[in-house]
Amino acid sequence: MNVLKVNHRRSQNGSVLIVVLVMLIVIAIAGTWAIRSSITSLNISTNAQASSLLVQNSDSVFFTLENKTSNALQFAQMRIGDGMLAYALRPENKGKELVFCVRGNVTDNFSGSRIASSVYWQNKKIVNTELGQNGFCQTTRGDFISGRQAVMTQVTVRAADTDRDWEHMMEGDDKESSKSTGIQHVVITATSLLPNLSSASVQQVNNCLKNHTSFVDPLADNDTVTDCLARNNVPYSTQDMEYSLRTLKASL
Repeated sequence: MNVLKVNHRRSQNGSVLIVVLVMLIVIAIAGTWAIRSSITSLNISTNAQASSLLVQNSDSVFFTLENKTSNALQFAQMRIGDGMLAYALRPENKGKELVFCVRGNVTDNFSGSRIASSVYWQNKKIVNTELGQNGFCQTTRGDFISGRQAVMTQVTVRAADTDRDWEHMMEGDDKESSKSTGIQHVVITATSLLPNLSSASVQQVNNCLKNHTSFVDPLADNDTVTDCLARNNVPYSTQDMEYSLRTLKASL
């Protein structure tokens, strides 16, 4: 009789152990699922915040430029000498981009070619030393917009490609006799990136920013800055705006 009681107790102990093990397994699975779900939600939140931050910084470039060009004196200064637009509008600089980095410690990042670099293609060779290389953003130099060292924004300016030679002529004019002034077009590209959220090396990011143009040259058939950033898994946002430049005369 005593033997049967002992066996029964051992059987109960074994059942309890199995139940406990099963519960531990279930809890472990539920915990793992919860952690993975939290990580996924965090990644989605981080991606949304990063995208919003990048777009806002790119937008701020165009807001600043439009505010500056609404001032007649500042607009005139941008079109002469070493002004931001002057370099791109010279005929000898067709196909070249003026490049500058928006730095948080610079008073006026749009002051012109004296703080910028140029980049262009000669056949399939990139040329980026004509104005020096200080204008390109570099992670090693800390060229971030703010002290948080999160976002970098690089801006390029170039003359727009256009075959609309007759667009601004008055009716009845021809190209030889027309006295109308052609309206110039420029393309401004703002590229914002988060280098610290990528696995790319510092050198890879720097190479993307200084060894590519923001547009595809037909003769070079090149990768662009954003092609390079995407290939190296660097989060970025890029925006292009084409502007028509004309002088508005005040009427009395």
